[in-house]
Amino acid sequence: MTRTGHPHPAPSAGRASAVTVPPDPTSSLHERLAALRGERTPAVEDFTARVRSLLVIASSSRGGSSMLAETLRASPDLVHLQAEINPFLRLAGLGHPDSGAGSDRLDAGHLEALPAATRALLDEELARDAGTPADPADTTGSADAGQLALDIAWRLTVQWPHLPLDPLELARRARDLLAAAPPGGSAAVTLELLRHLYDQGLPVSPWYYDLPPDLLRRDGFGSPGAQSPAPFLVEEPPFVLARPWRRAGPADLRERTLVVKTPSNAYRLDFLRALFPNARIRVLHLTRNPAAAINGLLDGWLHHGFHAHRMPTPLAITDYVEQCPDNQWWWKFDLPPGWQEYTTAPLLNVCAFQWRSSHQAVLDHLGTVRTDSLTLRFEDLIAGPERRAAAYRRLTHWLGIPLGDALLRSIEHGIAPVAATARPRAGRWQARADLITRALDAPTFHLADRLGYTDPAHWI
Repeated sequence: MTRTGHPHPAPSAGRASAVTVPPDPTSSLHERLAALRGERTPAVEDFTARVRSLLVIASSSRGGSSMLAETLRASPDLVHLQAEINPFLRLAGLGHPDSGAGSDRLDAGHLEALPAATRALLDEELARDAGTPADPADTTGSADAGQLALDIAWRLTVQWPHLPLDPLELARRARDLLAAAPPGGSAAVTLELLRHLYDQGLPVSPWYYDLPPDLLRRDGFGSPGAQSPAPFLVEEPPFVLARPWRRAGPADLRERTLVVKTPSNAYRLDFLRALFPNARIRVLHLTRNPAAAINGLLDGWLHHGFHAHRMPTPLAITDYVEQCPDNQWWWKFDLPPGWQEYTTAPLLNVCAFQWRSSHQAVLDHLGTVRTDSLTLRFEDLIAGPERRAAAYRRLTHWLGIPLGDALLRSIEHGIAPVAATARPRAGRWQARADLITRALDAPTFHLADRLGYTDPAHWI
């Protein structure tokens, strides 16, 4: 399956300019996704109304929510989306700027304003995505392989929305490749499909995926480009890979908790209450000290991924736009209310603003709406084995689920890095403490104190 020595540079400006984006780029995308829906497993009707328990992991960007959510996938007592909810909201016109909110904020009114057909489409797409990880080796049975092939095609179509991809043809190719793939070969299949598309002259690149850089270099994929992967985005890079997946059925939605993890959800808690009207809502407030989170945000802003919002006018964020001309058009990570005041600020100040805004939004919601909530420190999740296990025991007790063997193994042995710019480790920010401390102004220290981070000497 995997070939070596195959030159595969990141997409060049020349190739990108050859692709014409239609005036309404999402119209063509919706037509292609509609063709896929006719082939995919029938969804649970009235999905969002059937969910009885919802866990919202609310955190800042680079606050550790991806690692926590990935660890929790080992529990058979929880249901998940395959990745984040953002692509589904954008397809429903609920992303910035289409939502009209001016930021990532959404409330119940945004859901009420959706046309009935769009609301039904959002429900159906979420239903087709929700489920649990399947055995990675179970990809060769005709039904399972066919479903995985369709999921791979859906992901590629959404990840490269400006390209004239035929999702049904991609699914057919994926099925053929899966038949010859080793167990758990969905990543290799995606890479092979990207090679095929690139050889056709389309500006795709595996560097925008959540794959180990060493693997890409070893397999002849050149080096990452500096520009964004597309002139507009539905899914934010690093893109996720489709995996073997068991769809949630009605019994799962009655008996298990659906986990939703996206940092922008800090500004959407009222919206999520309306979207899942019959669910018991629990908010897990995942905190991380500002220095570590700002350090992670800084890395992400300077990384070749994490593009979130294309701006209508150029940004002038210092220490960012100078790195690459394309950066002036892209805001990365969550878009808090009030972001307009930071379009000319130093990048460190933008990162501190994002950390403060997300946690303040969660605190404001919990202070005004009666909510079952738990605060958990990310530092406890990367500490020694005893402290880490204690944090997960507290979490599972609160959720009312067992700390079973599979989850215990995931906790004890750890997981591969998820959407990481560097391997997570305690105290990584201290390598550039002199730089990071410039962003720790009075408002940041005040909020850190409210979250229990009173002494910077103890921040890891």
